[in-house]
Amino acid sequence: MGSPTAKRKQRSPIQRVIRWSPWHYRFWREIARWCYEQSLHNPAVVAADSGFPAHRQLLQSYQQIRKETLEIALSGRLPANHEIMQQQRTLYEFDRKVWGMLPLRGYGYDYPANQALIPSLRSFLQHHPDVVSAAVSLFPPGKVLRPHKGPFKGVWRYHLPLYVEHFGDGRSSCELMIDGQNYYLQEGEGFLWDDTFMHSAINRSSQPRVVLLFDVFRKDQPIWLIGMSWIFLWVAQIWQHVQNMRQRAGLQ
Repeated sequence: MGSPTAKRKQRSPIQRVIRWSPWHYRFWREIARWCYEQSLHNPAVVAADSGFPAHRQLLQSYQQIRKETLEIALSGRLPANHEIMQQQRTLYEFDRKVWGMLPLRGYGYDYPANQALIPSLRSFLQHHPDVVSAAVSLFPPGKVLRPHKGPFKGVWRYHLPLYVEHFGDGRSSCELMIDGQNYYLQEGEGFLWDDTFMHSAINRSSQPRVVLLFDVFRKDQPIWLIGMSWIFLWVAQIWQHVQNMRQRAGLQ
Protein backbone atom coordinates (compact mmCIF):
# COMPACT_ATOMS: atom_id res chain seq x y z
CA MET A 1 0.00 0.00 0.00
CA GLY A 2 3.01 2.32 -0.10
CA SER A 3 5.20 3.66 2.66
CA PRO A 4 4.21 6.68 4.77
CA THR A 5 6.03 9.95 4.30
CA ALA A 6 6.10 10.58 8.02
CA LYS A 7 7.00 8.15 10.78
CA ARG A 8 4.51 7.58 13.54
CA LYS A 9 5.56 8.82 16.95
CA GLN A 10 7.10 6.24 19.25
CA ARG A 11 5.29 6.17 22.61
CA SER A 12 6.86 5.27 25.93
CA PRO A 13 5.52 2.33 28.00
CA ILE A 14 3.79 4.81 30.34
CA GLN A 15 2.08 6.52 27.39
CA ARG A 16 0.91 3.16 26.07
CA VAL A 17 -0.55 2.24 29.49
CA ILE A 18 -2.41 5.56 29.61
CA ARG A 19 -3.82 5.02 26.10
CA TRP A 20 -5.12 1.55 26.95
CA SER A 21 -6.41 2.10 30.50
CA PRO A 22 -10.09 2.11 31.63
CA TRP A 23 -10.26 5.90 31.61
CA HIS A 24 -9.53 5.97 27.85
CA TYR A 25 -12.11 5.23 25.14
CA ARG A 26 -9.77 2.69 23.47
CA PHE A 27 -10.13 0.36 26.47
CA TRP A 28 -13.93 0.27 26.18
CA ARG A 29 -13.77 0.16 22.40
CA GLU A 30 -11.81 -3.10 22.53
CA ILE A 31 -14.17 -4.62 25.11
CA ALA A 32 -17.17 -3.73 22.94
CA ARG A 33 -15.43 -5.13 19.86
CA TRP A 34 -14.80 -8.41 21.69
CA CYS A 35 -18.50 -8.68 22.69
CA TYR A 36 -19.65 -8.20 19.10
CA GLU A 37 -17.12 -10.61 17.66
CA GLN A 38 -18.35 -13.37 19.98
CA SER A 39 -21.89 -13.09 18.60
CA LEU A 40 -21.63 -11.82 15.03
CA HIS A 41 -19.85 -13.98 12.49
CA ASN A 42 -19.91 -12.66 8.96
CA PRO A 43 -17.64 -12.27 5.95
CA ALA A 44 -15.88 -8.97 5.42
CA VAL A 45 -17.99 -8.06 2.37
CA VAL A 46 -21.73 -8.72 2.10
CA ALA A 47 -24.38 -8.22 -0.58
CA ALA A 48 -25.82 -4.71 -0.38
CA ASP A 49 -29.26 -5.95 -1.43
CA SER A 50 -29.47 -8.18 1.64
CA GLY A 51 -27.80 -6.00 4.28
CA PHE A 52 -29.08 -2.62 3.05
CA PRO A 53 -32.04 -3.04 0.66
CA ALA A 54 -32.79 0.69 0.76
CA HIS A 55 -29.59 1.37 -1.17
CA ARG A 56 -31.65 0.73 -4.31
CA GLN A 57 -33.44 4.02 -3.65
CA LEU A 58 -30.07 5.77 -3.61
CA LEU A 59 -29.13 4.22 -6.94
CA GLN A 60 -32.43 5.31 -8.48
CA SER A 61 -31.60 8.93 -7.53
CA TYR A 62 -27.89 8.54 -8.21
CA GLN A 63 -27.49 11.23 -10.87
CA GLN A 64 -29.22 13.90 -8.78
CA ILE A 65 -27.32 12.90 -5.64
CA ARG A 66 -24.05 12.93 -7.55
CA LYS A 67 -24.70 16.38 -9.05
CA GLU A 68 -25.64 17.99 -5.72
CA THR A 69 -22.84 16.31 -3.78
CA LEU A 70 -20.01 17.05 -6.21
CA GLU A 71 -20.90 20.76 -6.26
CA ILE A 72 -20.10 20.78 -2.54
CA ALA A 73 -17.32 18.18 -2.41
CA LEU A 74 -15.20 19.73 -5.18
CA SER A 75 -15.60 23.29 -3.92
CA GLY A 76 -12.44 23.05 -1.80
CA ARG A 77 -14.41 23.88 1.35
CA LEU A 78 -14.79 20.51 3.08
CA PRO A 79 -13.42 20.44 6.63
CA ALA A 80 -10.55 18.11 7.46
CA ASN A 81 -11.58 14.83 9.04
CA HIS A 82 -8.88 15.03 11.73
CA GLU A 83 -9.97 18.54 12.72
CA ILE A 84 -13.56 17.44 13.23
CA MET A 85 -12.52 14.40 15.27
CA GLN A 86 -9.15 14.46 17.04
CA GLN A 87 -9.29 10.63 17.28
CA GLN A 88 -8.75 10.57 13.50
CA ARG A 89 -5.53 12.56 13.69
CA THR A 90 -3.26 9.51 13.38
CA LEU A 91 -4.84 8.83 9.98
CA TYR A 92 -3.73 12.30 8.89
CA GLU A 93 -0.27 12.07 10.45
CA PHE A 94 0.43 8.86 8.53
CA ASP A 95 1.09 10.81 5.30
CA ARG A 96 0.11 14.44 6.10
CA LYS A 97 -2.49 14.52 3.30
CA VAL A 98 -5.80 16.09 4.36
CA TRP A 99 -8.85 13.83 4.12
CA GLY A 100 -11.90 16.03 3.55
CA MET A 101 -15.11 15.01 5.29
CA LEU A 102 -18.59 16.55 5.46
CA PRO A 103 -20.72 14.80 8.13
CA LEU A 104 -24.45 14.63 7.44
CA ARG A 105 -25.31 12.34 10.34
CA GLY A 106 -23.04 10.81 12.98
CA TYR A 107 -24.32 7.80 14.93
CA GLY A 108 -27.83 9.25 14.89
CA TYR A 109 -26.74 12.85 15.51
CA ASP A 110 -27.86 15.03 12.61
CA TYR A 111 -25.98 17.91 11.00
CA PRO A 112 -28.95 19.89 9.59
CA ALA A 113 -26.91 22.66 7.94
CA ASN A 114 -24.81 20.12 6.05
CA GLN A 115 -27.83 18.05 5.05
CA ALA A 116 -29.51 21.16 3.63
CA LEU A 117 -26.65 21.48 1.14
CA ILE A 118 -27.64 18.16 -0.49
CA PRO A 119 -31.48 18.04 -0.58
CA SER A 120 -31.71 14.66 -2.29
CA LEU A 121 -29.67 13.04 0.48
CA ARG A 122 -31.49 14.93 3.22
CA SER A 123 -34.78 13.48 2.02
CA PHE A 124 -33.34 9.96 1.99
CA LEU A 125 -31.92 10.29 5.50
CA GLN A 126 -35.21 11.61 6.86
CA HIS A 127 -36.93 8.42 5.68
CA HIS A 128 -34.17 6.05 6.81
CA PRO A 129 -33.18 6.41 10.48
CA ASP A 130 -31.45 3.02 10.19
CA VAL A 131 -28.73 4.91 8.33
CA VAL A 132 -27.14 6.04 11.57
CA SER A 133 -24.17 7.81 9.94
CA ALA A 134 -23.68 9.51 6.60
CA ALA A 135 -20.84 11.63 5.26
CA VAL A 136 -19.27 12.95 2.08
CA SER A 137 -15.66 11.81 1.83
CA LEU A 138 -13.01 13.49 -0.35
CA PHE A 139 -9.80 11.47 -0.58
CA PRO A 140 -6.97 13.60 -2.04
CA PRO A 141 -4.55 12.36 -4.73
CA GLY A 142 -1.96 9.99 -3.31
CA LYS A 143 -3.69 9.66 0.05
CA VAL A 144 -2.92 6.44 1.94
CA LEU A 145 -5.19 5.28 4.75
CA ARG A 146 -3.07 3.07 6.98
CA PRO A 147 -4.36 -0.39 7.97
CA HIS A 148 -6.83 -0.18 10.85
CA LYS A 149 -10.13 -1.52 12.16
CA GLY A 150 -13.41 0.30 12.71
CA PRO A 151 -14.65 0.54 16.32
CA PHE A 152 -18.26 -0.61 16.04
CA LYS A 153 -19.54 -3.91 14.60
CA GLY A 154 -23.20 -2.95 15.14
CA VAL A 155 -23.31 -1.32 11.69
CA TRP A 156 -22.50 -2.14 8.11
CA ARG A 157 -20.34 0.34 6.19
CA TYR A 158 -21.70 1.33 2.77
CA HIS A 159 -19.68 3.08 0.05
CA LEU A 160 -21.23 4.78 -2.96
CA PRO A 161 -18.49 6.22 -5.22
CA LEU A 162 -19.41 9.48 -6.98
CA TYR A 163 -16.14 10.66 -8.52
CA VAL A 164 -13.53 8.04 -9.35
CA GLU A 165 -10.81 7.66 -11.96
CA HIS A 166 -10.85 4.38 -13.87
CA PHE A 167 -7.55 2.77 -14.84
CA GLY A 168 -8.86 -0.12 -16.93
CA ASP A 169 -8.90 -3.85 -16.18
CA GLY A 170 -11.50 -3.17 -13.44
CA ARG A 171 -9.10 -1.02 -11.41
CA SER A 172 -9.99 2.41 -10.07
CA SER A 173 -8.72 5.15 -7.78
CA CYS A 174 -11.18 3.97 -5.12
CA GLU A 175 -9.01 1.08 -3.96
CA LEU A 176 -9.66 -0.75 -0.71
CA MET A 177 -7.82 -3.66 0.86
CA ILE A 178 -10.16 -5.51 3.23
CA ASP A 179 -9.07 -8.58 5.17
CA GLY A 180 -6.16 -9.09 2.77
CA GLN A 181 -8.14 -8.72 -0.47
CA ASN A 182 -8.18 -5.78 -2.90
CA TYR A 183 -11.42 -4.21 -4.11
CA TYR A 184 -11.76 -1.50 -6.75
CA LEU A 185 -15.00 0.45 -6.41
CA GLN A 186 -16.72 1.98 -9.41
CA GLU A 187 -18.94 5.04 -9.76
CA GLY A 188 -22.60 4.31 -9.14
CA GLU A 189 -22.04 0.85 -7.63
CA GLY A 190 -22.84 0.42 -3.94
CA PHE A 191 -20.49 -1.63 -1.76
CA LEU A 192 -21.39 -3.01 1.69
CA TRP A 193 -18.88 -4.38 4.18
CA ASP A 194 -17.87 -4.75 7.82
CA ASP A 195 -15.21 -2.17 8.66
CA THR A 196 -14.15 -3.94 11.86
CA PHE A 197 -12.06 -6.17 9.59
CA MET A 198 -8.54 -4.89 9.01
CA HIS A 199 -8.61 -2.54 6.05
CA SER A 200 -6.71 0.21 4.29
CA ALA A 201 -7.21 2.46 1.27
CA ILE A 202 -5.23 4.39 -1.32
CA ASN A 203 -5.92 6.85 -4.11
CA ARG A 204 -3.33 6.19 -6.80
CA SER A 205 -4.68 8.84 -9.18
CA SER A 206 -3.81 12.51 -9.66
CA GLN A 207 -7.34 13.63 -8.83
CA PRO A 208 -9.44 13.41 -5.66
CA ARG A 209 -12.02 10.68 -5.28
CA VAL A 210 -15.41 11.40 -3.75
CA VAL A 211 -17.48 8.74 -2.00
CA LEU A 212 -20.60 8.72 0.14
CA LEU A 213 -20.02 6.81 3.39
CA PHE A 214 -22.97 5.37 5.30
CA ASP A 215 -23.19 3.33 8.48
CA VAL A 216 -26.30 1.15 8.44
CA PHE A 217 -27.68 -0.36 11.65
CA ARG A 218 -27.38 -4.14 11.50
CA LYS A 219 -30.65 -6.02 11.84
CA ASP A 220 -28.99 -9.41 12.32
CA GLN A 221 -27.84 -8.66 15.88
CA PRO A 222 -29.18 -10.65 18.85
CA ILE A 223 -31.52 -8.68 21.11
CA TRP A 224 -28.94 -8.10 23.84
CA LEU A 225 -26.52 -6.64 21.31
CA ILE A 226 -29.20 -4.38 19.85
CA GLY A 227 -29.58 -2.83 23.31
CA MET A 228 -25.83 -2.42 23.62
CA SER A 229 -25.69 -0.85 20.15
CA TRP A 230 -28.32 1.76 21.00
CA ILE A 231 -26.42 2.65 24.18
CA PHE A 232 -23.29 3.09 22.06
CA LEU A 233 -25.17 5.37 19.66
CA TRP A 234 -26.71 7.37 22.50
CA VAL A 235 -23.31 7.99 24.10
CA ALA A 236 -21.87 8.99 20.70
CA GLN A 237 -24.68 11.50 20.18
CA ILE A 238 -24.12 13.09 23.58
CA TRP A 239 -20.38 13.25 22.95
CA GLN A 240 -20.89 15.06 19.62
CA HIS A 241 -23.24 17.53 21.27
CA VAL A 242 -20.84 18.22 24.14
CA GLN A 243 -17.94 18.64 21.70
CA ASN A 244 -19.98 21.15 19.64
CA MET A 245 -19.26 19.10 16.54
CA ARG A 246 -21.77 20.90 14.32
CA GLN A 247 -19.72 24.07 14.48
CA ARG A 248 -16.47 22.33 13.52
CA ALA A 249 -18.09 20.22 10.80
CA GLY A 250 -19.42 23.02 8.59
CA LEU A 251 -18.01 24.14 5.25
CA GLN A 252 -14.82 26.17 5.51
